[in-house]
Amino acid sequence: MLKNKIKIIALITLLIFSLFSPIVNAENETSTESTEDPSTISESTQEIVIKEGDEYIFQDNVTLTNPVDGNLFIFANNVTINSQVGGDVFVFANSVTIGEDGYILSNLFACSNKLDVKGAAYNIYSTTNNLTIDGYVFRDIRTICNSLNINGMVGRNVFANCSNINFKESEESEENPNVTSYGNVQGNLTYYSNKELSFPEKAINGETNYTPLTSHLDISSYIYSLGAIIVSTIILWLISLWISPRLIHNTNKSISLKKTLQILGLGILVPVILTLLALIVLFIPIFTQFILLIISILAILFFASTSITIININDIICNKLKITKNITKIGFLILSTLVIWLLTLIPYLGVVIILLAMIWGIGNLSYKLFIKENSDKEKAEKKSSEKGKTEKEKDNKKSSDKEKTEEN
Repeated sequence: MLKNKIKIIALITLLIFSLFSPIVNAENETSTESTEDPSTISESTQEIVIKEGDEYIFQDNVTLTNPVDGNLFIFANNVTINSQVGGDVFVFANSVTIGEDGYILSNLFACSNKLDVKGAAYNIYSTTNNLTIDGYVFRDIRTICNSLNINGMVGRNVFANCSNINFKESEESEENPNVTSYGNVQGNLTYYSNKELSFPEKAINGETNYTPLTSHLDISSYIYSLGAIIVSTIILWLISLWISPRLIHNTNKSISLKKTLQILGLGILVPVILTLLALIVLFIPIFTQFILLIISILAILFFASTSITIININDIICNKLKITKNITKIGFLILSTLVIWLLTLIPYLGVVIILLAMIWGIGNLSYKLFIKENSDKEKAEKKSSEKGKTEKEKDNKKSSDKEKTEEN
């Protein structure tokens, strides 16, 4: 669970850097026209439009033929890139093709069903069903896929979690060698698979490292998961104490049914509203850049939600036991985290607990942000103040009545 969240946050962090770049518009586009007679050149070479700055494309079918001097973000069904891209390319699509004229000067991040690279890219990071390299990758490939086909050249290393890895074998003769007629990895191949695979003799210049994917219990992954959730919860607890204790911590000894329903309702509504807002913004070009901000907020909420829920449960326990020392609270926080983590490992029930923890965490944070509520201490002080005020008014009334009696 936590590993998937960390991967999502890593990807969203890369996306949010684009918020500091301007949105590309017509004023940013420059064109270079040939000084030759238009009748002597073709229409395709008469004018080259270079899009300066980041480009955001949301369509069904995308074919990019103009160079982009910046980062490229594409959400589509079918994508074909036949031009040069000066920055990173982020693609979410069913089918992605980097044509023979496609040249990505930086990294390619792709989430797709099919990815074909016939041109060139610097690095490739992908999650796809089928990945085919017919062109050139200057540095590394890191991929999770079903089938990886290397028919071109990889300049450095390949890290793959694949069922099948295929190399195009050499067809040239010794007298007439042709590097493009076979697949080759200049560095090392590190792969994870259910079975060990065999490769052509000259396909890999470096080392081949194989790690089997087994179904046995991996204790180290459980230890890592537990350690990560404990550390993240403690860090969030300390940050909340430093910045604003009321934002996350539960200052009341009990929670009413009304408040419980409000928190659960907000935990469901807030993600839905943010998702709908992202879809609305998607169709307003001038606000397109804010989609990344909304996605980032959603990712942070989901990432921190479980830790917020654990902190709330720990606060209730500490309030009931009248624990006030922070060092003791940290001890109970670790114990609470361990118990919740163990419950999430229970088949079927664990999924329900994770879902409820996320809803409660998001709802509790939203409740503290949007609904003002006084703590038990503040309520007691207010009640005491009102009581003192009432007694004072009674004393004043008695004094006034006594004065009137004396006058009479």
